[in-house]
Amino acid sequence: MAAPSPIIQTEDLDLFYGSFQALKGINLSIAEKKITAIIGPSGCGKSTLLRVFNRMNDLVEGAKVKGRVTLHGKDIYGAGTDLLLLRKKVGMVFQRPNPFPLSILENVVFGLKIHHMHRKNKDILYEIAKESLQSVLLWEDLKHKLDSLATNLSLEQQQKLCIARLLVVKPELLLMDEPCSALDPMSTARIEELMQELKKNYTIVIVTHNMQQAARVSDEAGYMLLGELVEFGETNTIFTTPQDKRTEDYVTGRLG
Repeated sequence: MAAPSPIIQTEDLDLFYGSFQALKGINLSIAEKKITAIIGPSGCGKSTLLRVFNRMNDLVEGAKVKGRVTLHGKDIYGAGTDLLLLRKKVGMVFQRPNPFPLSILENVVFGLKIHHMHRKNKDILYEIAKESLQSVLLWEDLKHKLDSLATNLSLEQQQKLCIARLLVVKPELLLMDEPCSALDPMSTARIEELMQELKKNYTIVIVTHNMQQAARVSDEAGYMLLGELVEFGETNTIFTTPQDKRTEDYVTGRLG
């Protein structure tokens, strides 16, 4: 049986910030409804690669991409790409939660306005918010607080709320850039449990400096060093029988 087509793929991807080359010849295929972890030391290009997938690097002056990046086979850097639609399909969760200084309900349905999917019927908005908050295991905690200020929530709740805000617009791919770096160990464990639930319906790519986290949550993993994707494969293989000595040195703690 033929392998399923990747949801997103890079071919000979280079990225430059002016004269500095941040990514070098990246060839990568991300499988649907799996968690893919990108690991490597600080400054190796992990977050830069993640931001390629929704073109967030476009916001950096002097950034230039060479090669191809395709979403379901369509080049997202091609002429005529609708960036608003791309970022609807490819949502992003950042290192530190970034709820808006609005109510919990307004935060959850905010994306509907941005993507012109807004419905004025309050009952419909309530049901949409309920479904999204249930998806991130927040509904029972927050169902009587929807008018409360989102910035007053705990950091764990804020991060889950930011994920709920993405789910409202039905993305296909969730990018998570160190989503647990601001959280305590218990909150981190609950976010990891949430990721396992979300992968039933979504494809997730996570950048993490925490190798134990990558080993726990991901199905596939890639090791990056100095802008190169050194090795990519099943997570268990990357951590137990890597093929490249540089990967072995990193996962065993001799490099990093």
